[in-house]
Amino acid sequence: MKRILLSVIALATAAIVLIDFFVDSPIVNQAGALLTEGAVVLAAFAMILGLLNLLAVHLARMRTKEPGWPYSVVLIVTVVVMLALGLGGPGSAPVTWAFRYVYSPLQATMFSLLAFFIITAVYRAFRVKSWETALFVAAGLIVLIGQIPLAEKLWQQFPVLKDWVLAVPATAGMRGILLGVALGTILAGLRVLLLMDRPYLE
Repeated sequence: MKRILLSVIALATAAIVLIDFFVDSPIVNQAGALLTEGAVVLAAFAMILGLLNLLAVHLARMRTKEPGWPYSVVLIVTVVVMLALGLGGPGSAPVTWAFRYVYSPLQATMFSLLAFFIITAVYRAFRVKSWETALFVAAGLIVLIGQIPLAEKLWQQFPVLKDWVLAVPATAGMRGILLGVALGTILAGLRVLLLMDRPYLE
């Protein structure tokens, strides 16, 4: 009985939210908005539970002095400080200062290091054994070299070629991936709507 009730609730909720996209009715619109707002509230509580679980795990690491526990101290101090700064609101001056002078430089540093890791990974992984791999490596090198300021001095057409690679083949591939993701999402949603998959029972 419990499984049937949960299935009926999930089916009705999904159907109302789906119908809300295609039907302009005040009742359906209000029901869809209510369900959507409820999902946002649930997601907020899930984030709070995730934060509490994160703190519990790292506090346990600090108590037991596991390897790497000083990083747990840094994480907990950072979380507490950011929560304290965020009490004034997401757009307050302390939060803006923290994001501009702490988070953004750290993010830029991580991405700059990630570029070197990607280059070494590509060097190890992509051995040119076929013409498809050669095209992939050539496109990557064109984009990589075209991003640096010295690209025009090496060859004036490097930036133009880089823009073409990003605008034509890269965009076409990205659109194909997005279409595949959209079709997969639709298929997964239909399986849930038709009660073929029941993730809410697991």
